[in-house]
Amino acid sequence: MDYLSLCLICKDENDYLPEWLDYHILMGVDRFYIYDNESQISLRESLKEYIERGWVVVVDIHGKGMQLYSYDHCLQTFGANTFWLGFIDTDEFLVPKTTLDLKELLKDYESYGGLAISTFFFGSNSHKTRPEVGQIAAYTRRTHKTFKENEWVKSIIQPKLVMMPNSPHDFIYKENAWCVNESFLRVDGQRFPNCTELIQLNHYFCRSEQEIDQKLSRGNSGSVIWPRRLFNAVNFMATYQDTDIINNLGNLFQRAHIDSHGLLTASEAPGLLNKIATVASVRYPALLEMIPPPRALIFRTEFSNSEALRAQTQAALDRKEFEEVKRLILIRLQMMPQNIILYVDLSVNLLDMNDPVAAWQVLTQAWQLSPNNYIVLSGMAFYFLRVKNFCMAEKTCRLLFELAPHDMVALGMMTHSLIGQGRYEEALKVGVPVVELAGQLGELPERMGVFLVKKMADYLFEKKDYTGAARLWQAGVQCQPGDVNNLLELARCLLLAGDITGMRRYLTQAQSLAPKNEEVLALLRMDALAQRSEQDSAVPHPLKRIH
Repeated sequence: MDYLSLCLICKDENDYLPEWLDYHILMGVDRFYIYDNESQISLRESLKEYIERGWVVVVDIHGKGMQLYSYDHCLQTFGANTFWLGFIDTDEFLVPKTTLDLKELLKDYESYGGLAISTFFFGSNSHKTRPEVGQIAAYTRRTHKTFKENEWVKSIIQPKLVMMPNSPHDFIYKENAWCVNESFLRVDGQRFPNCTELIQLNHYFCRSEQEIDQKLSRGNSGSVIWPRRLFNAVNFMATYQDTDIINNLGNLFQRAHIDSHGLLTASEAPGLLNKIATVASVRYPALLEMIPPPRALIFRTEFSNSEALRAQTQAALDRKEFEEVKRLILIRLQMMPQNIILYVDLSVNLLDMNDPVAAWQVLTQAWQLSPNNYIVLSGMAFYFLRVKNFCMAEKTCRLLFELAPHDMVALGMMTHSLIGQGRYEEALKVGVPVVELAGQLGELPERMGVFLVKKMADYLFEKKDYTGAARLWQAGVQCQPGDVNNLLELARCLLLAGDITGMRRYLTQAQSLAPKNEEVLALLRMDALAQRSEQDSAVPHPLKRIH
């Protein structure tokens, strides 16, 4: 039996796979199960050497959106072959930070169903076209740990303790089993505050500009659509040089008596790929007898039914059919009573049905299953905000900060709770950095709406801090660029802050979005009057009289 194996699904990633395989062989992975999703050049051909040496098992899979189906098939077909089974992509590399062997690190987590590994998103390092030196050498600048997308986790699980995949990031565990992060905090769901002292996942998300364009042109994969603004945000925020993965390789090369001089200063030399391949080529996996999977894949009915229920739940939620959502979640809870996320989802749905008593009962039940749980605490904070118990919402957020001091969602809810108590100065200290960071990313954190931006901006407006109010509305516009009201609010603040040019620019944007909007037209007419009288410095701008 193997100790650690990896599973992935990919399409036309042939050229990237040798580096990915060689690196993870060096990190102690015993076997790889690769699902070929209709690559133009068969992976059986591209990876022939790895297959013959016993490292790789290739399974052909057809159709779109097959990632979770491939994961479940791997879990059921090959799970008995390995103690640990990890699920990552070809642009993701596991980087242990206290050892050079993933197996050594995993020994400490054998009492748990899975280990959730936090992500670091890496930028393109200004590469316009695909570099020939591989991903490790080419992309060395990452985002900060507080960057929202670094909350994504990827999982290494014990197949014997898992029911099925829940998403590409997390799994549904059997009764009395669950997933933890490196600090032994329970992780339920796809996201968890970044924790990367012992291990991290380097996600070379952007690759080169050429590859970003290619990914956007083909619509990404399955149902996942990455907006261009996210690539821009990652590249903008990727300012931290991170060479941990190269340091690991340097130490391995020294042990193998291979020259590692200049790795850090000349890491983009083609020699790095050759050195990785050289060390990996002399390693062989242990012999393992396994039955080849059938050419025609058969997927489990239990998993297909679960996916159908999930889709029905989302469709009912989109239609705001809350009674139907409740019915479907209860069915899913009967199937998976240990799934904490379903309890929190049900509580939110019950709040939408104006049943706060039942919502609290559900959250209490979830707490009994998993006390001091990050997901449950987040649900409780949201509950207190909905019932306008802002004092309890604040207390719950403070408990969340003990688990995740930089969590954007918790910071947003804390801002809401402070505003609800009328403590605007404290709310500004928490909320303004969150909103400004959200503006750079183009998206406010979950459960922090533009109404909070308006609350803080209105407070600053009343204090005649028009520049501060404009900064908030600038972020609001970046998060909702098509909202005319946001543009109008920003234009007014810029005017009163003395930025007439900026005011006119945003008024023009508002007019392009809503050519017949009466408020926009009125402000433009008044601005036109102002422009005619601007030569007389004694004449104030007519729009200032509005305030």
